[in-house]
Amino acid sequence: MARRTVSETGYYHVTTRSAGQIALFEDDSDRRRYLHFLKEAHNVTGATVIAWVLMTDHVHLLLDCADDPSALPSFMFHIDSRYSRYFNAKTERAGTLFQGNFWSKPILTEEQLIATVYYIHMNPEAAEMASMREYRWSSYQEYAGKHWVVDTSTVLGMFGSFEAFDAYQGSPKDVVKRNRSMDDGDAQLLSAALELAQLSSSAELRTLPPARRNELIRDLSNTGASARMIARVFGIGNATVSRILRTK
Repeated sequence: MARRTVSETGYYHVTTRSAGQIALFEDDSDRRRYLHFLKEAHNVTGATVIAWVLMTDHVHLLLDCADDPSALPSFMFHIDSRYSRYFNAKTERAGTLFQGNFWSKPILTEEQLIATVYYIHMNPEAAEMASMREYRWSSYQEYAGKHWVVDTSTVLGMFGSFEAFDAYQGSPKDVVKRNRSMDDGDAQLLSAALELAQLSSSAELRTLPPARRNELIRDLSNTGASARMIARVFGIGNATVSRILRTK
């Protein structure tokens, strides 16, 4: 089995498919059960869901696994095993429900993160099932205000508001550029972080060993910097920063 590439940012785009292209969900109760297992997997592994969509025979997820690469396979094993047992018992079928191992791709930049969220939410539209805004079973509905599974703070923080997120049709680079220009404090925080770490560039800052990085994040938080600003400077998720600050 090929070794999975570890994401330096902790973010992964994940796809899992049914075996034999059978329908993974027969009705809305199945979809709600799958979302229930997503919540369970988060509680068990610590991985955070950033985006999701439930299609007919496959699922797309965007996960923040922070500094623990083992959280990704653990998360997917929990989901696949729990949902397989549920679905097979309900439909009186036997055998494998999911097709082999899940596919995953590391997310390396903010631009790629935004593009992946947009791609996930556009899946129903691309499949001519429903428009992105009308489709009920994706995290777009969570970004619009409902709450099931997702931590929306990282992505909405990049856009500045849901209205900007909803209106997005351009380049992910435009979003990142606009977001950075809105926060003059980010440059000051970056300078402070580099001075504390005795480094000369943001690239070096983002490759610090986890223990040193976490110590630096706590020091910056003690100066009054918000978790959102710290997350942007370090290129990690808001949920990751919040977990670090909770763990003294």
